[in-house]
Amino acid sequence: MRPRYALVYSVDDPAGSGSAHRLVDLAGAEKADCPGAVECHILPGGVLLAGYPGRQVEFEFLDTTPDPEAEVVIVLSRHASTSGRPTLTTHHTGNPTQQAALRGSPATLAYSAPQVSRLLLSLYLEEAEARQLLDKYEVSLEATHHGPTNNRKPLVFIEIGSTPDEWKDPGAQEAMAAAVLRALSTDLPECKLAAGFGGTHYPRKFTRIHLEGEYCMGHIIPKYAFNQGVPDSVVVEAVKKTWPEPAGTALIEKKSLRGQDRRRVVRICEEMGVQVETI
Repeated sequence: MRPRYALVYSVDDPAGSGSAHRLVDLAGAEKADCPGAVECHILPGGVLLAGYPGRQVEFEFLDTTPDPEAEVVIVLSRHASTSGRPTLTTHHTGNPTQQAALRGSPATLAYSAPQVSRLLLSLYLEEAEARQLLDKYEVSLEATHHGPTNNRKPLVFIEIGSTPDEWKDPGAQEAMAAAVLRALSTDLPECKLAAGFGGTHYPRKFTRIHLEGEYCMGHIIPKYAFNQGVPDSVVVEAVKKTWPEPAGTALIEKKSLRGQDRRRVVRICEEMGVQVETI
């Protein structure tokens, strides 16, 4: 299975726009027109790659542009963190708590695409290794965070972090561009869809499972979100807002969640008929 993709980035983001321009060159893409876009190209196979002004976390228009018929949207982006750690990541978007400092709606998750995320991250790892980037960069999933939250199409962010030095790194940009281009012509992996609960922002156990195990990870609601307060509705959305169908399994990182939070997740998931496993 290969979904119909659309690719987007912010023209104001050096990581996303730099990777997009390398992708244009790599694919031999041609210029096109996309509503509202500052830059637009069409790649072989008809995939649209569009650059918009502003911040990716505010891109709440992806159901209608660049491709209304797209099934999944991949967002090329930078990642910023206070730690400054160099990272190559994929993640899904949403606000697991009532806090929405980075746009989107409070306590609302976007639709995730676990199989696309796994494909992208595995190819990102291969392309980073081919460019000898792994001595510097950590390849990882990130927990669900930031907007946009209100598109009906599933979104996967692929990112370079975490400072301007990494955002402008030609090797990292080339790795992202090559991974995305390969993903467009590769069948999705066969795996069980899962939502994750617990762990850190860079969840190593979930990343390992995502890359090597039988599960593809959709939304990951980390320990720090539960400490801030995760409504029951978000636990439900983490399972249900998964493409192409709701997650059949909830994976709980047992040691990282308080007992009351574990029991609540188990209760909600069992009421939905979702299998629960601890890791």
